[in-house]
Amino acid sequence: MFRVYVRLASDLLESVTVGRNVRSNLTLTAGLLTVLMSAALPLATAPENNGRFFALDNGMRVFLHEKHDLPLLHIVTGFDVGSKNETDETSGLVHLLEHCILFRGTSARSGAEVSADIRRHGAYFNASTGQDLSLFEISLPAEYAGFALRNQKDILFGLDLSPAELEGEKDIVLEEYSQMEDDPQRNAVDLVLQDLFKGHSYGRSVYGRREVIRTATAQALLAFYRKYFVADNCALAVVGDFATSDMERRIRDVFGSLPRTGFFPERFPVALPLKKAAVRRFERDVEDGYLFIGFVAPDYNNADQYAMNVLAEVLGRGVHPLLPARLQESRAMIQTVSMAYLALRFGGAGVVSIKMDPRELPAVQRVALSFLKQAQNEAFSKKDFLGEAEFAAFDYLESAKNQIRFAVGQAEESGLQLAGSLARHILLNTRDKPRRYLDEIREVDSSDLRKVAGRYLGKGEYAIVSIVPQKGGKK
Repeated sequence: MFRVYVRLASDLLESVTVGRNVRSNLTLTAGLLTVLMSAALPLATAPENNGRFFALDNGMRVFLHEKHDLPLLHIVTGFDVGSKNETDETSGLVHLLEHCILFRGTSARSGAEVSADIRRHGAYFNASTGQDLSLFEISLPAEYAGFALRNQKDILFGLDLSPAELEGEKDIVLEEYSQMEDDPQRNAVDLVLQDLFKGHSYGRSVYGRREVIRTATAQALLAFYRKYFVADNCALAVVGDFATSDMERRIRDVFGSLPRTGFFPERFPVALPLKKAAVRRFERDVEDGYLFIGFVAPDYNNADQYAMNVLAEVLGRGVHPLLPARLQESRAMIQTVSMAYLALRFGGAGVVSIKMDPRELPAVQRVALSFLKQAQNEAFSKKDFLGEAEFAAFDYLESAKNQIRFAVGQAEESGLQLAGSLARHILLNTRDKPRRYLDEIREVDSSDLRKVAGRYLGKGEYAIVSIVPQKGGKK
């Protein structure tokens, strides 16, 4: 049976997001400053409402999940195309396409008409581009389900683009590129991931290359679009206040006429750990010091993902995380510490983020790296202690599990977040019968944490990026 999954969003590790009211809000995410970035988190839905999964004749895969707490409808459409599918010559086209699809109109409606229709129906719409996927979402009152389905079909499969329209969108995307470069955290995460995955398809920035964006033609962009934005490379997830039988009929009526193209997703090798450390240091117009440490982690379908999720919570996120405590013991002047785990289809990444007094950076880097490499020797659970020490010890393992359970519960309340998770899971999952996420988390023990710490933190090398104030101080 198809499981219902939810993935938590984060603010800094994976995607380029575009807002409806703000023209575009880039967030290359490393999941560093807010919620847990995990693999899929299966939702503990009631047995009688596990949803319905089916595929259209054209290859489009669909999942429907009724959620009647509010009279709203959430639709997320995903395509198996991201920066991994680009080359040096096309790096940035996926991000540029995302903008054009949302704002530049179709063969039936202009961009202004699309925006007017969205506003008239009280809808929210957005999009995100990551290393693996491109996702497009819309939320609106459930009574406008017909409009939502027709609108998404039109903008996603009917893009029409003139050279003049493309030039206008280029200026916006290039401005976002400049904003990313001016943000030390987003820029550093982008650089860490490039170094961590150097030589792999994930080694290209999700922002793309300036020169490719600047010189892209409408003809080349549309050719890229027509290759990947097809029904048999698409997953559609619908969550909200509807009857499943009626929604299935509507979807078949709206999307069933799209052709099957014979598209087959590209396959890539799984990313391997670095054999040599990659260390870069930059001077920027900042006041604080920033340190980012990256390491290759389990991919989306790797069984180690569950222990890695818990380990990230124990070391750098939940209640009394171990890494900040160790840094405080060194008396370093630390402002923030966080650790995130990003599970991708062909690899994974763990990223540690530390903000500090820039004078402390060399010492902080030494302490952080030493701690990460010896994390495989830590005691994470009360059961790791004997006698009276067991009663006095803080149980990092159970605390982390409780934090994850709470996060899953929060995520289950969001229909849009659930729809996004479903679309991603359809496109990324390769396991025949994945177990429920919380069942897997429940079984993680202290020895599992030590094993993944040894496997991913204790071996190989790290990608390290540090940013310090430029000489002469902040301008």
